[in-house]
Amino acid sequence: MKKGLLSLLALALTVVGCQNYDDQFAELTELIEGVQADVDGLSDLQTRLDGIDQTIGGLATAASLTTLSGQVTTLAGQVTDVAGDVSDIDSAIDALEGEIDSILQDIEDLGDVATQEDIDAINDRLDDVEEDLAELLAANAVINQNITINNVATLEYVESLISTATDDPNVIVNGSITIEVDEDDFNSAQFDRVNEVARKFATSLATVTITNTYSPSTEIDLANLAFIDSNLIVDGKTNIINGDTTDDKLRTVSGDITLTGYTGDVDLGLLTAAEDVSVPQGITELLLGNAELSSISTTGSGTGELRLTAATAVDTGDATINELQALAATDVDITAAVTVTINAPKAATIDVDGAGASYGTITVTGTDTTVVRFDALTAVGTLTTDGNVAEFHAGKLASAADIDSDAVVADIAKLASVTNDVLMTKILVFNTPLLDVAGVVSLTSATDITVKDVSSGYDFGAPAATDLTILKLASTNDFALTGSGYDFGKLTDLTVNGVAEDAPSISNQTNTVSSTSAVLVNVTTTGMLDELKLYAGTKLASVDTDGNIRHFELRGGGEDLASVSLDHGHIEGSDAATLIVANNSHLASLVPSELDELGDITVQDNAKLATLDLSSFATLPQLGAYTITISNTALTGNYVEATILVTTTAARDERIRSAALASLKPAITLAAAAANVTYTFTGDLVSNVTTSTRSNVNDDIVATSTNTSTLQALISYPRSVINAETNVTTDVTESDFVYIESL
Repeated sequence: MKKGLLSLLALALTVVGCQNYDDQFAELTELIEGVQADVDGLSDLQTRLDGIDQTIGGLATAASLTTLSGQVTTLAGQVTDVAGDVSDIDSAIDALEGEIDSILQDIEDLGDVATQEDIDAINDRLDDVEEDLAELLAANAVINQNITINNVATLEYVESLISTATDDPNVIVNGSITIEVDEDDFNSAQFDRVNEVARKFATSLATVTITNTYSPSTEIDLANLAFIDSNLIVDGKTNIINGDTTDDKLRTVSGDITLTGYTGDVDLGLLTAAEDVSVPQGITELLLGNAELSSISTTGSGTGELRLTAATAVDTGDATINELQALAATDVDITAAVTVTINAPKAATIDVDGAGASYGTITVTGTDTTVVRFDALTAVGTLTTDGNVAEFHAGKLASAADIDSDAVVADIAKLASVTNDVLMTKILVFNTPLLDVAGVVSLTSATDITVKDVSSGYDFGAPAATDLTILKLASTNDFALTGSGYDFGKLTDLTVNGVAEDAPSISNQTNTVSSTSAVLVNVTTTGMLDELKLYAGTKLASVDTDGNIRHFELRGGGEDLASVSLDHGHIEGSDAATLIVANNSHLASLVPSELDELGDITVQDNAKLATLDLSSFATLPQLGAYTITISNTALTGNYVEATILVTTTAARDERIRSAALASLKPAITLAAAAANVTYTFTGDLVSNVTTSTRSNVNDDIVATSTNTSTLQALISYPRSVINAETNVTTDVTESDFVYIESL
């Protein structure tokens, strides 16, 4: 299509010429095919008009008018001669003759004397005729033969075909152009004459071949060559490839461009289209702009392969690149690639920017200061960056098969899936909020990691990480901080948000977070989790839960864990909630704020636990048999002994005064009345209980022991006064809670 359009353009220029005539010469646009047969005659006519113009300027008398009339008559005769010789522009010449006849009539009408105003009017009209002739001449500047300049003789011949004065028109060459210059065939003045001719080329309809070995090195000047309807072959220096787009007009080459024998800058930024382009390996710059090219390569390389040894800047435009070796480049821009290898060890920036691009394999080699940008990359097979690349940015990358990079910084926030491996040895912050870890993810140096999800059973390792955030752990996925498949030996902060099923149940809401890490410090959970299990957390300092958790288990916390913030509720639709808090050496307070529908409860071996408040437990599960174990804590209470019946005072049952057990009393009272829910109590319940006696007269406590014992021991062996009996059973049952009251 490009070739056809260019040919049509050349034909249009040959047939219709310029489109800016006055209305009275509009018909010229359809009538000037094959006109150059009498170009010399038209040029002579223009020269004579110049003379007439000078003569008119000095006219002021009747005698002068007579002279003017004679000259115009001569002009009319010359136009008639041209019309006879150039049959294809008869109509155009007729129009000019008509205008001259009109001018002659105006001169006759003036009589013997003309005013200066009359002469100026005639002068203006003749100027218009001169302009029309100049346009006619330019429109017919077509050379219907091949042009060759390779010695002085051929130069002189071409000079006879093409006028080189400043106001002479540029030409269309309906053939090839060949220029070969060297110092053996041309001296300096003759070289200048070659360039005077070369500057007149506007279009070539066949191959243009430039060979310039002239020494000292001087450019062939093709300042006005805009269109080549075939190939361009350049060996040596010309202004169309010299790195300066202000001194040439080359826009379209319908065939191939082959450049050799040149080591300077190549800037084809004004070029809009070409087929296959080949450039020398030693050029110092390659700038292709937005040219639509079929391919680009360096001499001797395969299609799409560029091996540039000296180029400091590379911009490959829209050309598809498969391999780029740019050993000296400090700036690299690539727009199109399917599979590309880029080796630019000195580049400060490497841009691979194909809009909406999807690539097979990308391999980039830079330095520890190189910034690599894949700003439009959406998908890739394998992405590899080597050579201590400082940064790579792929802000639109959504999927990859493999990523292997030693970049310290990476922008891959849209990455959602990696089929196989992510191997990033030096990245410090791995921020991938859309990524489901479903393969090997190895982050050797990363300290801060954010991912969307972790699919169970895959290898996820970051031995230097201190902070991990999982934004949306799926309802059936598990994350184990330690154990097979995971390596986070230095992780101190873990944040997990669980995704809830629309209708959660024990079968579809099974996501689990667990840890046996001895270095974990802070744990935060939100959303919905089936299980949160924290074991052996000797460095734990805070546990903060929100959302909903079915099974919460905290075992083995160390001296930094004095309290936990349990703000999670149960999972409506799943099984009863479970609470296990055991063997936490310094835990002093346990006060869940939202936890309800509790089933099994275990609070034991927390030697410093002085506060236990389970008053959030207000609603029972619908059914089930559960166990509540409270033992070996720092919980305190008071056992008030029963009194016997006497003549004037009724017997009084014992009382168990305990804030912890009182917080459970509303729920257990409901359970005692329920048919489908039962709770069994084990353990000492309250580990430090004093005993009290009270007056038979007014029920006042009259004595309290200084010694303490466990509640279960006091119930088993009540220290009642003679004939008093205990009604509290061992072990304590639901019905015994009638005797429990708050301190």
